[in-house]
Amino acid sequence: MAAKNCVGAEEAGAHASGGDGGTPKFTSAFYKHVFTLDTSLDGLDGSQLPISIEDVCSVPKKLRSQAVQLAGSDGIALLSATMSVWSGKQRLSGDAALTALDGADTATLRARLAAPKRWGQDEDGNKLPTFTISVVKITD
Repeated sequence: MAAKNCVGAEEAGAHASGGDGGTPKFTSAFYKHVFTLDTSLDGLDGSQLPISIEDVCSVPKKLRSQAVQLAGSDGIALLSATMSVWSGKQRLSGDAALTALDGADTATLRARLAAPKRWGQDEDGNKLPTFTISVVKITD
């Protein structure tokens, strides 16, 4: 199933305007929207899953210019007891879900951007966009 209305890392790079590397800014409408993120994963870190965002999909036209700030960047997916984890057609739970996530290379996430006060940090102390996740589909 192909995702629609996507902003990819290539487009984000083409739109980069000599950014200062500061924290991206988003409207309240952007924080309320649920996106599909195509991501590369970097193993679990407690209840956080470090991600590299390849594509931001399910983006309405009015939010596209903001989504460009996320494509091609790093972020954090917050794990929760209410999210569902899928590998192929099999739904995983408990330790099986955690083990699969820890070993996965790529996944598609249904995600909502968390408020900046909930954002995590990278090893240099820079704020990283952080997402609450409802569905994880492991793709590799």
